[in-house]
Amino acid sequence: MRMRIATIATCVAALAAPVAAQGSPTAIVPKHQPAYEKHYRELRKQVVKHIGLNAAGRDIVSDGYREKNGDVHKATKAEIVASSARLEASLNPPAPAPTSTTDTATAGPSAPTTTSTAYSPSSASSSTVQCESGGDYSADTGNGYYGAYQFDQSTWDAYAPSGYQGTNPAAAPPAVQDQAAANVPYDAWPSC
Repeated sequence: MRMRIATIATCVAALAAPVAAQGSPTAIVPKHQPAYEKHYRELRKQVVKHIGLNAAGRDIVSDGYREKNGDVHKATKAEIVASSARLEASLNPPAPAPTSTTDTATAGPSAPTTTSTAYSPSSASSSTVQCESGGDYSADTGNGYYGAYQFDQSTWDAYAPSGYQGTNPAAAPPAVQDQAAANVPYDAWPSC
């Protein structure tokens, strides 16, 4: 009888060892994961490697999706797909599309075309700006967060357009702040 109990105890210990070595059961990746979850995990791994863990944010597949009120639930397919799109955008930010403007009435048809760059915020919203800073793009209250979106300096430096890293976000033009906010691949404003 003692031999049987010892054998059972040894088997249970052997089975439990790999799980304990991996951490919590939520950290275990299932063998048969849906393609959209695999895609999300690969993108997140790339963001962590190239930009950093803070930039990647919460792993919503294993840790759940955090609501604005702080509640956490299992991420839906739509939430995972949307987060994947934001991660992909942070790895491959789109270049602003140039727009051509020519005043042929005053300059004539042979005048050179003047090209200017137009920016349209994609994921930044005026409601987020209102929530974070009351709509004040120059907000600097001394709490370590700056500008319309209340960026901290490290997040700003990670997502600000080229040439604006190291500057105070509150000093950047509104379009630049909107562009930096649109570059953030995760929900940096869960309370708004």
